[in-house]
Amino acid sequence: MHMNKKMAAAWLICFALLLLMPGAVWAVTKDRFQTDATENTVSTEIPKLTKDNYRDYPGLVESAFNAAVPFRSQLISFSSLTDLKLFCEKSINDKVVIGSDNWLFYSMESDIDDYKGTNLFTEGQLAQIASQLTTSEQWLSNRGSEFVLMIAPNKETIYGEEHLPSYYKKAEETRTDQLIAYLKKNTDIRIVYPKEEMLKYKKEYSLYWHYDTHWNAAGGYIGAKALLRELGDELPEVEDITFTPDTFSGYDLARMMNLQSYYEKNMPAEENYIVTGYNGNNLQAVSIDDATALVYHSDAPDTRKLFMVRDSFAGGMAGPVASSLSDCYMAHWNGFFTQSMVEEQKPDVFVLELVERRLDYLLSFCLTD
Repeated sequence: MHMNKKMAAAWLICFALLLLMPGAVWAVTKDRFQTDATENTVSTEIPKLTKDNYRDYPGLVESAFNAAVPFRSQLISFSSLTDLKLFCEKSINDKVVIGSDNWLFYSMESDIDDYKGTNLFTEGQLAQIASQLTTSEQWLSNRGSEFVLMIAPNKETIYGEEHLPSYYKKAEETRTDQLIAYLKKNTDIRIVYPKEEMLKYKKEYSLYWHYDTHWNAAGGYIGAKALLRELGDELPEVEDITFTPDTFSGYDLARMMNLQSYYEKNMPAEENYIVTGYNGNNLQAVSIDDATALVYHSDAPDTRKLFMVRDSFAGGMAGPVASSLSDCYMAHWNGFFTQSMVEEQKPDVFVLELVERRLDYLLSFCLTD
């Protein structure tokens, strides 16, 4: 009996150590194990219960607890790698879809729904967008500015048919198709959607990063060429440009699985390019902050000033576009752009650029007095 009590005590101590050891080790070593993927927007502090948050309180406590788990980043990496390599899962968490030939695709926003055509706009939404864009166009025209809407294709639009899992069926009509057709029929809005141009070159070059949601420098060049053609400027044909292979990548999809380091060290090198062969016109970067604004000046013969409300896809176009006009101010749409900036900058050309998955932004965008 005495021996059994000793054994029980020993097991109890071992169990307690198993529970306490990770936290103790983490407290001493967390700075060494902290990674970019460990960072998140969820507070690790237990929130106070108030009359305003009592309905959501259990979920808030759970989120705070999960965010504070020791070795959280390493556990996420292990789980993702196990799903990827051991179980050959095609969907990792709720953000990433594993495609063929090492292609990764984004699934957290509307990319997959866009591809399947399951999120079409209602007639009311189409009418609302058309009305607000027409109002914006008139507001800009009254101030001497041209207006162009540019839609960057989702990665899935260009490479989904070949590389997404076969159970994702490509739609005959997407909401981008639907919106463009409606705007062309009911408005005079100028639209740039370089889907066909990208489909033409997608086999010759990888136009999007394999491990990131964005187009790479080659895709950005084709997008820039389409936009500038609409503005009356011409870049050299793709065949006359030099695309030198480069391995730089944003790795955002790999990072969403907490596997950026694994992909950098163990997977085939990323496909990107250094693009040369067009006239840079002494391009100068005045100010570069992707979260706020990209500001450029050049000696381009086209002395117009361009103002762009944009998302992160504009970064891949910035060099060719900004080299072709004398001044470019590219403001990020998410939390930075304000209408007063347009009145301060007094642009000759206003471009609203957004990727397909962000088309819902058009339901709230309107420039008006």
